[in-house]
Amino acid sequence: MAQWSGQTGGTHWMQRALVSIIRKTDTRLIYGVMHLWLIWYILVRSTERHGAYVFHRRRGRTRIQAAFDVYRSFYNFGKAIVDRFAAYAGRTYEVVVENKALYYDRVHAKEGFIMLFSHVGNTEMAGYFLSTPDKRLHILAYGGESPVVMKNRAAILERNNIDMIPVYPDDMSHIYRINEVLQQGDVLAFAADRLLGDTRIEATMFGDKIQLPAGAFQVCVAMKQPVLLVFVMKESYKTYHVFCEQLEVDTTLPRKAQAQDLANRFAGRVEDMAKKHPYQWFNFYDFWGSEK
Repeated sequence: MAQWSGQTGGTHWMQRALVSIIRKTDTRLIYGVMHLWLIWYILVRSTERHGAYVFHRRRGRTRIQAAFDVYRSFYNFGKAIVDRFAAYAGRTYEVVVENKALYYDRVHAKEGFIMLFSHVGNTEMAGYFLSTPDKRLHILAYGGESPVVMKNRAAILERNNIDMIPVYPDDMSHIYRINEVLQQGDVLAFAADRLLGDTRIEATMFGDKIQLPAGAFQVCVAMKQPVLLVFVMKESYKTYHVFCEQLEVDTTLPRKAQAQDLANRFAGRVEDMAKKHPYQWFNFYDFWGSEK
């Protein structure tokens, strides 16, 4: 089954033009324009089939309902992309942080910590507006993104004391950076549903087994650092809501069992958030291995 490549669509000049347009245009107008070409976009993409599968087979929606659900999901995904480019253009958003004390307690502590996120919501926005002056935050990011996106991301993140560690399929240099970051008491952030290695760990989501990258949870266990799980959900035109919680690790278990326990907890919380915000789970990935 075809998977989403992970790269923001559009040519480099189109992405640069979008930044320029947003500087002079209300993003709500751009949201409206998306309706004109979104149906065509969905029809020529292969990733919408998995979205329909999730809504129909995993959420119990009829095929017609699932088709509309896919449309709403892609529309919200488009708004998330526009908001990212609006941030590149200098636009600001209100960010409401749930459990803010927990987050900043970890930021001010001597030891480092790991921050996990998923493809539920628009997590990238948190990095643009959550400052970490007392700790440098290092984000593992897909290295195959377009130069326009990577350049703008790096510039805006640097203003918040955040840098990116690019991850490439055939390059393991990020592994050395992971150890270095946590040893110096900084923050390591990455998507636990992508990126780290080809080895898989099994968990359950929406009533069936899924495959997650085992490396994400093995890193958490091996580094023996506190683990925070973060979701960033769009609430209104100018507001994002950040949900922050600690994922407890049962250190009495063997290391393999600890990783499995952490994967189970992560999958459970992703499912909970996807149920509450079904059209902000930008799931263009076949977690179940096949559309059975």
